[in-house]
Amino acid sequence: MGKKPQKKANVPKDAPKKLSAQKRHELDQLIDKLFKLGFRQTQAPADQWNEYVEIQGILDRVQAIESTLKVKSSAAKNRLATIETFCKWCEENGAQFEGVKIAEFPGYELGLEASKDFKQNDLVLTVPVKMIMSEERLTSYLIPIVSEIPLLDSMTNVKLAFGLLLERLRPDCFWKPYIDLLPERHATVLYFSVNDMQELKGSNLLGQALNQCKSIARQYAFIHKCVQKVDTTKFGSDSVGKETFETLKEKFTYEFYRWAVSTVMTRQNAIPRSQPQPDNEQAANLMPALIPLWDLANHKEGSFSSSYNIEQERLESCALSDFNKGEQIFIYYGDRSNVEFLIHNGFVYPENTKDSVTIRLGLSASDELLSERTILLERLKITKNFEFKILKMPDYISPELLAFVRIFNMNLEQLNHWTDSERAADLLHMDCALETSLESKTWMFLQTRLTLLLRAFPTTLEEDETLLSNHIKGQAKLGYIKAMVVQYRILEKRILTNALEYAKQRTKP
Repeated sequence: MGKKPQKKANVPKDAPKKLSAQKRHELDQLIDKLFKLGFRQTQAPADQWNEYVEIQGILDRVQAIESTLKVKSSAAKNRLATIETFCKWCEENGAQFEGVKIAEFPGYELGLEASKDFKQNDLVLTVPVKMIMSEERLTSYLIPIVSEIPLLDSMTNVKLAFGLLLERLRPDCFWKPYIDLLPERHATVLYFSVNDMQELKGSNLLGQALNQCKSIARQYAFIHKCVQKVDTTKFGSDSVGKETFETLKEKFTYEFYRWAVSTVMTRQNAIPRSQPQPDNEQAANLMPALIPLWDLANHKEGSFSSSYNIEQERLESCALSDFNKGEQIFIYYGDRSNVEFLIHNGFVYPENTKDSVTIRLGLSASDELLSERTILLERLKITKNFEFKILKMPDYISPELLAFVRIFNMNLEQLNHWTDSERAADLLHMDCALETSLESKTWMFLQTRLTLLLRAFPTTLEEDETLLSNHIKGQAKLGYIKAMVVQYRILEKRILTNALEYAKQRTKP
């Protein structure tokens, strides 16, 4: 007679899956590579791009290994199905939003809709502090591990993202209805493929996007190493906290961390600490926070219409403008360029009057007049290596950029004259009285620089405008990310093209 079959152990359906020893070993080796690459200094654009491709290749393999550990949420199936539960949770916990409902809007996914008329400055909604997910609310869960992961204590936004991970895994999570409503994916550069990123070549955005991806890959590798070493006995009697962290040890994947970081980047705001820090600096007394309901409002240019009421311990949001019944309710995110919007929020805003293109210029160490130029620049509070802005019309060239180029093109006599002058600040003004030859050199330099920036793009402005137009008409399907990138390229090229035309006008006789 054969042996009786052994009974399989009863494993709960929701028990966390574990990697095999072989897969875990491979993953650890890949994370070591990411960690080393993350701290490598890379300056040249070509080297920076090659490094990004290498990092993405490693992350692709990491995600393939970690795919069985995916943390699922209600939003992955249908965000709309979670709205009713979320709104009930908001009402039960003291949020006030009469006349406001959550709805889908073309090009925005979810947003806030007015179900009644609002006049400008009318109170639209309030969110009590108990609903706000902040560093202070998460501290009790994080105390046992902050000392093990120093990065959490030094970077409060990372600490909030890490806390969000724990809350999503916590079986008794207070914020579950909110977390279930959050999008499962974002349009930040962390979700770009190599082909998506290649569409940014030549742009002002590319270098910053590559740095962002490298930074998050480095954070993931560093925190992953730390998480695996945390001694969960430090949770003491907090059995739920211990169980949650044990789950995180298996579930801490790049995909999970990327989601948490992107959620915080796209939705965070600052609220006052209940216990101000000793240094009394205003910035130190603010902390990042996720504010449910309010963070569903999309951006529109205007002015700030939301504030934190310390006495009543709640976020209050007033109408940015008049909103009629059925219209989308917007809020103002602040003065940001489209580079910042795309990297940190995952969208571009074509009507952005605060948009700009950043360029970096500096003095050469071999410049015979380096010392004289540096002294004059310092008088204007400009360093010899500086990031300057090219602006939208009608300003075109920022004062600091104009002054730098003027000083860069001065001879020794001119440098001495302006260094000794009480009117050195006039160099920041467009109509500063300068020698004709110097002014001509200044605008010719800018023409050359702007022309080179435009030539760095693989496509022309006209080609991008045609591509986007065909996408809007349905004649070409670009997908959300590529359409957003093409829209960004158009906005940057228009700024550069308009500034170039302006520079040409300044050199006409």
